[in-house]
Amino acid sequence: MRKWLLFALVVWLAAGCRQAAVGLQLAGSTSVQPVAEVLAEAYARAGGSRVSVQGGGSTAGVQAVLNGVAGVGAVSRRLTPGERARGLAEHTIAYDVLAVVVHPDNPLTGLSRRQLRAVFDGSVTDWAQLGGRPGSIHLVSREAGSGSREAFRSLVGPVSPHAIIQSSSGAIRVAVMDDPRAIGYVNLAALQLGRLKALRVDGKAPGGPGYGLVRPLSLVTRATPAGEAAAFLRFALSPAGQQVISEEGLVPVRGQSKQN
Repeated sequence: MRKWLLFALVVWLAAGCRQAAVGLQLAGSTSVQPVAEVLAEAYARAGGSRVSVQGGGSTAGVQAVLNGVAGVGAVSRRLTPGERARGLAEHTIAYDVLAVVVHPDNPLTGLSRRQLRAVFDGSVTDWAQLGGRPGSIHLVSREAGSGSREAFRSLVGPVSPHAIIQSSSGAIRVAVMDDPRAIGYVNLAALQLGRLKALRVDGKAPGGPGYGLVRPLSLVTRATPAGEAAAFLRFALSPAGQQVISEEGLVPVRGQSKQN
């Protein structure tokens, strides 16, 4: 009996050590993942526990929190009414820009939002219809369940089922760089890596005053966050966390107003 109790105690202590080592689990949007990783490093340096950051997409992050796999989810879209009804809350930590990008050889410099909608829903299929060189338009988009795709849908319109699907802004960036007839959308961080042409939308440049394709980046928790989830959220919204967010090329929610 004593040996069994000793064995149980060892197992319990080992499990506790593993839990302490793992700390907080964060999963979700691939657009939020890079800044979440930098925030996690800064949080640890400030005395917080280790935060394990995983991608998978916004919807995967929501499901991870609902299933108890992660204490915090990352989303680059708004929660749906159904997700809120299941006891989740979103906490916007930054704003990001969606840039519409084409190959550098494309002669176009900008499109209206109405033209963009017609391009991505498949109504316009040739560059000549937009004043460009004749040739079919190759749409490149994120996958269903992606926060970027949902944000694009809400800001511009639906995406044709004939679009080429990529799993990240980085993958869209590569696809557009390799195809002179391609058009896609990426976050501002991917755009800043260069070798793409960003189109003006309604005459406004991405990231500039009045640019309309701006989306929230949020952390998702249970309605009343507690423990490490609450502590990490407080850090992300603190002056130190918001400084990290600004240095990563995003628009902070504290001390700076949203662009629109």
